[in-house]
Amino acid sequence: MGSISKSFSLLVIVLLVVSSLIMAKPAFAQTTTPAPSTIPTPSVPEFTTQLVGPSYTVPTTYSLDPNTGQIVAKIGYYDKYSYIVLTIKNQPFTSFNDNNGNQILFYYNVQTKGHNLNNGFVDLYNTNDGGNYPTQSTDSDYTNISMPIGEIPAGGTSIDIQVQAMIGYVGSQFKSGLLSGYVFVGQTSAWSSTQTVSIPASTPLSSTSTAPSATSTQTLTPVNSAPSSSTLLLITAIAFVVIVFLLAVIIFLLLYMRKRRIA
Repeated sequence: MGSISKSFSLLVIVLLVVSSLIMAKPAFAQTTTPAPSTIPTPSVPEFTTQLVGPSYTVPTTYSLDPNTGQIVAKIGYYDKYSYIVLTIKNQPFTSFNDNNGNQILFYYNVQTKGHNLNNGFVDLYNTNDGGNYPTQSTDSDYTNISMPIGEIPAGGTSIDIQVQAMIGYVGSQFKSGLLSGYVFVGQTSAWSSTQTVSIPASTPLSSTSTAPSATSTQTLTPVNSAPSSSTLLLITAIAFVVIVFLLAVIIFLLLYMRKRRIA
């Protein structure tokens, strides 16, 4: 009877241990995967735009038209501005690591399109190259993003711009054990209201010189080049003839004056 009681007690203890392990497994799984609510959702960003330099000049160039044989000028131009600077008001945020060790950062994304074009917005940043999103500055109340005007996709003389705030991290994606791309993991805000930036027209350069003729041939002589040997011989011969001529004239004048004195 006592042995049966001991066996029953041992069975109860084993059942309790196994049940506790089964119940603990889901709890452990929940702590290793961060819930989506652990990453806050940012607010819609507020920003201003400004055109800035440096200014630059593209000079006039000339090329030969093979069809007409004429010199064709491509008139250069002057641009006062080369960048659009976005000044974004920062939002309260402190970077942290999630339960998997991923560093959670505050990013911005920008999309643009031509104001007078019917095409949709194009993202200025993306995850295709590992995520090149600019991060929110930590030493100022504002974050500045500089965009070269000539490199803005879907641009034109007037550009529509929208900004989006992002909190999370850029993670790697694998397929069959190989890196297949990147993806943003986290929370994003809605896109901001649209701001339109008008780009001033380029100022054409005035023509200050005449293009060379396509049929003319010019021979350039180096300024500091030494004369050839044939040139030296020609100069020497000319000098000898001049000297002989001058001597003959002098002798003739002397003889003529002597005869006049005798007469």
